[in-house]
Amino acid sequence: VEEEVELYREASVDFAEVFGIISSIAGETVNFICQAKCGRPLGKFIWKQLNPDDTEEILENPEMRVSTVGEPGSGLFDAEETLQIELKPSDHGTKIICTYLQYGFQDD
Repeated sequence: VEEEVELYREASVDFAEVFGIISSIAGETVNFICQAKCGRPLGKFIWKQLNPDDTEEILENPEMRVSTVGEPGSGLFDAEETLQIELKPSDHGTKIICTYLQYGFQDD
């Protein structure tokens, strides 16, 4: 009797560069890069902007870059996504948060 087994490995998630407070001029474009290392299965990035008034909005984002890591056939992935955002005066005091969701580790 064969039984199918699903194996998961939680990815390590981090910003490629960690920013504290950044200063920029309204109208400029800023890039934030979030990376998930060595995970299985491949997940998805969720970007949120937390506003000073405690409201939250989901930021739509472009494509994710993916590479396979480890032994051939291991099914382990590195993923990276870049959020490109044009700053507005109303963005003053906001926080940008990157979350990486994988089936089996967080509620989808």
